[in-house]
Amino acid sequence: MLNNAGFFSALKIGAFVLLVLGAIWASYQWGERDTSRAYQTQLAQQSASHQAVLRNQAEAQASTLQQAAAEQQQLNEQAQQIGWQLIQARAELVNVKTQLKQRIGNVTLTDGKLFTGLGPDSLQLYRTALGYTDTLAGLPAANARHAEQTGQATATDSGLPPADLLAHAADYGQWCQELDARLSAFITLHQEAINGHF
Repeated sequence: MLNNAGFFSALKIGAFVLLVLGAIWASYQWGERDTSRAYQTQLAQQSASHQAVLRNQAEAQASTLQQAAAEQQQLNEQAQQIGWQLIQARAELVNVKTQLKQRIGNVTLTDGKLFTGLGPDSLQLYRTALGYTDTLAGLPAANARHAEQTGQATATDSGLPPADLLAHAADYGQWCQELDARLSAFITLHQEAINGHF
């Protein structure tokens, strides 16, 4: 049997072992808690960092889309403005064509009857109808004496009459000038798009 001294000694050893085991268990729990806290903190930081990256990407995409929408709106406004300018240019060309056609009768009369084609005034109107703005400097006025050797010329009733040539020039000139206005408008739109970096 154990005597009192041995019992107390065993009790001391048991208490010491329990104390050591309790300390080990408490250290383990404390270490696990600290590790868990550190892991939770690291996970929270990574989550916050990831959320910040996603937010920055979303903001960048929203900014890009907003800028693209603004550029598209500006381009649409420029296209509408150029379209309106084309409509105005076409209306002006129709008006000019009407005025030119009204002048055909007067011009063919001032050239005189001896010209078998286009006389000086008709030629001037022809060039104007085709969109040439320079005048025929030094071109003499219509005069029957300028039609030399009229006997060698073909009869005025053959070929195309000057009025028909001038009417064609007015139609063709309007068409050419409309094409030129469209091309100029599209070049302007293209240059504005390039300069605006669209």
